[in-house]
Amino acid sequence: MIAALILGSYALLLVLLGPRLLTRWPTERLPRLTVVMLQVVTCSFLTAATTAGLALGLTLLDTLSHLDPEIDRCADQLPINDDSSVGPFLGWFGLIAAGALLLRVAFCLTATFYSAWRTRRKHIEILRILARADEELGVLVLDHDEPGCYCLPGRPGTIVITSSALTRLSPSQLGAVLAHERAHLAGRHHFAVAFARAIHRTAPRIRLLGLAEEETRRLVEFIADDAAVKRSGTAALVSALAVLGAGAGSAPGFALGIGIDRRPAASSRVTRLYPQRKIGRRGLALGALGSLLLIVVPVLLAAISVVSVVHGCPPDPDGDALGLSVSAVSFR
Repeated sequence: MIAALILGSYALLLVLLGPRLLTRWPTERLPRLTVVMLQVVTCSFLTAATTAGLALGLTLLDTLSHLDPEIDRCADQLPINDDSSVGPFLGWFGLIAAGALLLRVAFCLTATFYSAWRTRRKHIEILRILARADEELGVLVLDHDEPGCYCLPGRPGTIVITSSALTRLSPSQLGAVLAHERAHLAGRHHFAVAFARAIHRTAPRIRLLGLAEEETRRLVEFIADDAAVKRSGTAALVSALAVLGAGAGSAPGFALGIGIDRRPAASSRVTRLYPQRKIGRRGLALGALGSLLLIVVPVLLAAISVVSVVHGCPPDPDGDALGLSVSAVSFR
């Protein structure tokens, strides 16, 4: 019961405070670390919520509490225990909720990754008919009036660029665009995006999970932009973004593309490329420590709660009194 309260409160704090803290975190200057933190936060929330439900079932269901004598003795001393009418209801509720959440997570992960894989495979089959291979660049060229470029993960990954983009981009701009897409493929960014999407589908009404998906999609583009800047320079990438953003320029929803979408927030992708104050080693260390704590805390809370139940349960007055009376009778 105590473990369920602690873990449930921790999950609730993540849901309530996570979005507020994320808005104050320098995401644009630490895209890699932020993506890791987002994955950790969502996993930490799901771990805490699931463990809280399991803890309720363990302490409030008579069948489960009898698995260990110490747990059963401690559970009997709770204000709400398996002898009350409310206790079994809460226990079954926690157990069923935890099981349903685990099944929901497994289903969403499987469905999301399988759907993305199947859609990419069908798209590649179409490209084999409509597009032509450019062996020198290592890309597929699709005849289209709008400039655009995107990549499709796989073995091997595929980069698709339109004929209009090849015509309009200068050699340095083209190098920046291809470096951007190759960074997506090398970094396996589609895994991070698909994972965030699957977790958001698990509980779509929770703002924290929706924000995690949205930020992950945005930040993987920043990571690829940084790789392109190292390869071709800031000017080449910014001018390439302007060319690709002039047309429709958007990749299919299941792909990762360099084109700027038409939302106002897209301007931050260009402005962040220019010199700005960098995060020092202290900021990086604090971010890494925060990620580690988000992983350790729910597991540590569950472990402490279990240990406190098994080894730290206060003595049962009724049981001690019964033991003394039995000893007294035996002595007589």
